[in-house]
Amino acid sequence: KTGDSGAEALKQAIAKAYRTQAQFDAVILTGDLVDRGAVEEYRELEAGLRALPQGIPRYFCLGNHDAREAFTEVFGSLKDAGHSDALGTHYQYSAPLFTFKDQVVRLVVLDTLEPGKDQGRLCEQRRQWLHNTLSLYPNDRIVLVMHHLPFLTGSALFDSMVVEERRQLEEVLAGFKTVERIVCGHFHRACVTQLAGIPVVVSPSTVHAYPLSYRGRQHEALVIDEPAGFTIHRFIVDSQSAYWVSHFVQQSPA
Repeated sequence: KTGDSGAEALKQAIAKAYRTQAQFDAVILTGDLVDRGAVEEYRELEAGLRALPQGIPRYFCLGNHDAREAFTEVFGSLKDAGHSDALGTHYQYSAPLFTFKDQVVRLVVLDTLEPGKDQGRLCEQRRQWLHNTLSLYPNDRIVLVMHHLPFLTGSALFDSMVVEERRQLEEVLAGFKTVERIVCGHFHRACVTQLAGIPVVVSPSTVHAYPLSYRGRQHEALVIDEPAGFTIHRFIVDSQSAYWVSHFVQQSPA
């Protein structure tokens, strides 16, 4: 998220990511991109992302703190480049990341934002879009990106804000063997699970972590003794196979 702390955290995350000396194919922002969904916040985000090397693709996923209209006012040129669904109602799209042995490794970004609500939604229209999009690429290796979690974590607070139609999503995904990984944000903590047999990787927040509480929805303060962080997803090719490995990177010591 943006703001004084968010802008500095973004700067630190970019610097630390490139200190790994990795050659990145893309940067994926899983939301929340900003805090209040204001145009000036998205302009601040755009300015912060100029620290990235020129030409590296940036892929955005909207969260419950985001606002579609304000986002597209600042980043609207992305829609002109085809980063939107055919109906134009939701900010969801697919894009090729790279090619491996004549196979396209493809990103599919799903919009779970429901304005005015913290909980994620995947209405029938969005689920149908996902089904149609996956059907278009039967030979690609798919990474599905969404902000809200499609599973329960055991955290009382965040379990009230997961995707409402997560079982219907699981039914859609069960019909395809091409989705290799699901990447989420929202939780402000790193965690992993699986859905329909697909690994789900949740990235920590670049700004701050939330407390892990299994009993009540309320908490007195944000966690300040746990580090912020981000995730590097690396596609590994060895003599036997090719697969994904995800590294959780802390931005500051705990």
